[in-house]
Amino acid sequence: MPAIRPTDPLVLARAAADSLVVAADPESRRSCVFFWEKYRPLLRDVEQAARRLTEPRLRSLAQELLDRPEDPARHRTLVGALSAADPHAPATAALFDAAWRAERDNRLGHHLGERYHAGTARPVTLDELRTTRPRHAPAAAPDAPVLIVIPFRDRDTDGVRARNLVACLLSLGDQSFPRDRFRVTVVESDAHPRWREVVAPYADDYLFAPKPDTFNKSWAVNAGVTHTGAQAEVICILDADVLTDRDFVARNVDRLRRRGTGGHLTYRDMLGMTAESTAHAVRRRVLDGAAQADPQDVRGFVVRRPPGACVWVRAGVFRQIGGMDERYEGWGGEDTDFAYRMDFAAAFDAYADPLLHMNHPPAAVLREDGELVNAHIPWLSWDPQQPIGRLDRFAPAPL
Repeated sequence: MPAIRPTDPLVLARAAADSLVVAADPESRRSCVFFWEKYRPLLRDVEQAARRLTEPRLRSLAQELLDRPEDPARHRTLVGALSAADPHAPATAALFDAAWRAERDNRLGHHLGERYHAGTARPVTLDELRTTRPRHAPAAAPDAPVLIVIPFRDRDTDGVRARNLVACLLSLGDQSFPRDRFRVTVVESDAHPRWREVVAPYADDYLFAPKPDTFNKSWAVNAGVTHTGAQAEVICILDADVLTDRDFVARNVDRLRRRGTGGHLTYRDMLGMTAESTAHAVRRRVLDGAAQADPQDVRGFVVRRPPGACVWVRAGVFRQIGGMDERYEGWGGEDTDFAYRMDFAAAFDAYADPLLHMNHPPAAVLREDGELVNAHIPWLSWDPQQPIGRLDRFAPAPL
């Protein structure tokens, strides 16, 4: 048994149940394929320990959860039974040991809100969101000191990511910070501007960055800053799938009023909500007009310490380090590299705000060796010799 681990049976019981859900629920793998594959051996140990439980009821409850990992009632029943069991019984102790190793080391976890109930949320469609007007229409002043850049592409999700982006933009249209003091720029990068008519009414600026092949988040972000952020003092790089609360802008601007800080992550862990929980959260925050969507009402999978879903930086530091590394293609690695370079260039903080990530089909892919597609690019090596964010960077060479 590890010497340094929780002794509370309830904590260990939840660790066991959560690890079984992470192991068995397909939504878990889709939330972060890299971490799921990397930590699969730890999850397999928990599954095997659960199947070796000697008490028939505990073994049966564990198997029932493995069969239906999305069922919150089965999760809560197993947690209750395990927390009441003898933690020193050999089979139970072995399960708790395996579960704690998984919870200790795995960067992918399970979140089950205390008030979450399955089957209670109605789907939210893009068409429904488009009938909703923002509380404050886009109205950035020319000298707005805050720039929020949202890189975006949706070509193969049947509009799910466009739905998410509109929800994100509507949440940014309902902020306590003065609307004329921040600018929202959406940068769509694709073969053609397929979502411009849908997205542009909700943003201060819509920028199209032509690139028909793989998505390049770094270039899209740099383009947004270069072409719409000349007056900005502060830049927020925001994923299109993040649902913000009403004080999101005000809270993070206040943090950058402090001396000795060049930027920050707003969160420690990212909560990737399931499709049903996404519908509930969007309905609550956007359609019902609540100040925030409460994590205790949703279910999802927690990615621990991811580096880039929401980053706030001073514009001067962003430009000093050359923005984001435009050599990264597809998804994976660009946010980590940017965070590393920010940390070298300036004091770079991290806070623990909830970060609600809306569900969408997976985008990241792995190489045959299990690494991310950009694993060949050395960290901290970006040294641009030309201006960043050029809209013609990927234009075909003249014949």
